Amino acid sequence: MTDTTRPPGRPRVRQTRATDASVALSLVQARLDLSAHGMAAYLGVPVATFRNWRDGHREPPALLYRLLDVLGTVEALAPGIHEQLLPGRE
Repeated sequence: MTDTTRPPGRPRVRQTRATDASVALSLVQARLDLSAHGMAAYLGVPVATFRNWRDGHREPPALLYRLLDVLGTVEALAPGIHEQLLPGRE
């Protein structure tokens, strides 16, 4: 089967799209000043999974939104406890 949407010899480019999750994850990552490895550890997922969610390649489960809400609440109400949840800052 031939792909007629690109000229022959051109590599395929993986399409990405900004989703609510990718925007939310990027904002949290920037606010917490975490690397991709740190953010993956913070969420308890493999780095590749985090990157797929952040880059819009995969849609994360609905539970991720709730987790971000809970972690945001802990960050606001108990910053000392939240600091202990951040990777490398125990």
